[in-house]
Amino acid sequence: MVLGVAGSAVLGHQLGLSTGKPVAVTAKKIVVADPYVAGGTWYKGNLHVASVRGVGKDLPSAIGAWYAAHGYAFLGISDMNTYTWGSEYGTRAHPAVPVVDATYPFAELLAVGMDHWQPASDLQGAIDWIAHEGGLPVLAGPGSTVRPQSLATVLAARGLFGLEIYDARLADINSAQADTTAMWDRLLSAGNRVYAFAGDDATSLHDPALGRAWIEVLASAQDPASLLSSLRQGAFIASTGAAFTRLNVTGTIIAAEAASGSSLRFIGRGGQLLKAVNGSSGSYQVRGDEGYVRVEADGENGTKGWSQPFFVSRR
Repeated sequence: MVLGVAGSAVLGHQLGLSTGKPVAVTAKKIVVADPYVAGGTWYKGNLHVASVRGVGKDLPSAIGAWYAAHGYAFLGISDMNTYTWGSEYGTRAHPAVPVVDATYPFAELLAVGMDHWQPASDLQGAIDWIAHEGGLPVLAGPGSTVRPQSLATVLAARGLFGLEIYDARLADINSAQADTTAMWDRLLSAGNRVYAFAGDDATSLHDPALGRAWIEVLASAQDPASLLSSLRQGAFIASTGAAFTRLNVTGTIIAAEAASGSSLRFIGRGGQLLKAVNGSSGSYQVRGDEGYVRVEADGENGTKGWSQPFFVSRR
């Protein structure tokens, strides 16, 4: 009898959780990660251009002077498998950001923040050494027919920081090769945190691609350390001419503003159009199931601007 009572008491204690009283369940909160939250000043720059130290035709000093004269705030000369010292083309007013064009038979990557090159046997190996050395591995020109990248190969890669979604030199060859936003959306939809880059990929000062694609970094200062810090945070945009003047998050509302004459598109998982705005400013109310939201600005003469993703989660 004692055992029976004890057993009943235990059983009654276990079943006490179901006494009819409502159990409070805390709803998960929608969180929108804002890469631009730190604020700062927008600095225009290019990280994909070659000099005579690599496959280009002009001296680094001449290239640096051209970009400085055309409104660029910083420059990274990305020569093939070699580092071109910033002292050859950068100044205090127009600093140089270290970058190497790590080129292999299987792929081309921009090793942003790096001052050297290392061999690799495949795409994953190239990504790994750049990341291990503290750099940002960016897959360059993935739509090129010279070193074509299959979606399966890129999806299988781990640790890729960025994707060059627009290459101006490739646009002169075949416009279909230049724009790889569809691949970017596939990567983002698969859960990868990959950021968008654009570059002119020019090889001379007479190259028609010169000055036709770039990035703009939102940083606290113009020095290389501050610019690289903002790049790591995703606080930058890619552009072929359309520029954002404001990108921010308030609660679960993403707001964007571009130059006058632009229109906006808010895009989510799978490249789905979430909202179109026929104007230069607009906002989007996040539902919580988008995975990510990015903003495209369509400017005059077919120019475009791409924000980085605002990643959406529930916590």
